Amino acid sequence: MDLQRHLAEEWFRRRGLPAVVRGRPTQLLVRILPVLAYFGSTELLTDVLFMIDGATQEEWEVLMENPAYELGYYSLLLGLLVLPPLSAWLAMTWVRRATAAGTSRGRVTAIVAIALYVVALPVFGYLIDATYFLPGVIWGGLIVLAAIGLVAIGAGSVFAWAVRMAVRQLRKLGTLTSRALPLLLLFTTFGFLTAEVWQSITALRGSRIWWVVGFFAVLAMLFMLAVLSDELRDMVRSRPRGADPDTLRGSPFETYLDEHPADAHPLRRVERLNMVLVLLLAQLIQAVAFGLLMFAIFVTFGSLAVRPEVMKAWSTHDLTSGTIYDIYLPFPNELLQVSIFLAAFSGLYFATSTATDARIRQSFFDPLIEHMAVNLSARHLYLGRWVGQPSGSTTQSTM
Repeated sequence: MDLQRHLAEEWFRRRGLPAVVRGRPTQLLVRILPVLAYFGSTELLTDVLFMIDGATQEEWEVLMENPAYELGYYSLLLGLLVLPPLSAWLAMTWVRRATAAGTSRGRVTAIVAIALYVVALPVFGYLIDATYFLPGVIWGGLIVLAAIGLVAIGAGSVFAWAVRMAVRQLRKLGTLTSRALPLLLLFTTFGFLTAEVWQSITALRGSRIWWVVGFFAVLAMLFMLAVLSDELRDMVRSRPRGADPDTLRGSPFETYLDEHPADAHPLRRVERLNMVLVLLLAQLIQAVAFGLLMFAIFVTFGSLAVRPEVMKAWSTHDLTSGTIYDIYLPFPNELLQVSIFLAAFSGLYFATSTATDARIRQSFFDPLIEHMAVNLSARHLYLGRWVGQPSGSTTQSTM
């Protein structure tokens, strides 16, 4: 196996571009562990919440009068936000080491984890609801199969890089807050304090509010797809032929910077799709993070500044206890609905602003485009040196 080629292909996978690599990934069971860690921890904490929240809403409200129970319940809610992504990140770190080692230990661990997820978690759910076991096993099996299929086509590499890039960019959230939030907060706060907004949003029953959120998400994705496709097309046309030496220092391609492959390798459709998808995911994760920030701001502001009787008058009906996917929350459902709507609108605003507002684009959008330009330089060297050779990645791969 060509070690340098293996390192080069791992470099592309780490940067979310498995479509560039001319080879098939292996150790699929090991590489789905981050998915199982995320869903497993989510389902476990959700089952615990369902187990302790009482049979009815009235019973839950009585239990919340106990300070110890209240602290424990809030701790579980916080854990539901923090533990799943943390466990997935830890699993991803372990997977990279296990796949690089290429030992059987990783496969054994993966088989044990799959058994725990498909069988042990439904057994725990059976303690809450006797009818849960069989649907839980079927659901777990479908999750495992879907994860294997997605990892096989490189989705794991794409999503992992998008998350890493989005988290890295979130450190610049203060920049966005100082530039974008003042005008946005002025507009959305005016809407938040408007009775007509409360009447129209709180009149949505069941899953209707999530259909509205989905509509905003589709609009954001369509806009970003159009912008990203145009940006990628312009970048491919305008970039000089060959690799840019300054951008590849410290990479596996550094020793080949003096080479100048003569053959041109136009982007295949799957490579172009991969590049657009990885940029789209990074943008979407940033938009979701910004939307969650706005959601927290409005829930906090509403709890502090708007009295329950005012919420009742604005929504024109009695307030109901807040729930999200049957998990009780200590806020009125009407406040949650309005906050979700305004947060989704804010996420749409973020998605459009990162590409159209010059100040915000410089901090959030341009780094993604520059990252892709580096990838194109490396791709030119990779294909010029190794295209047509048997891939060295078919025996080892990482997330």
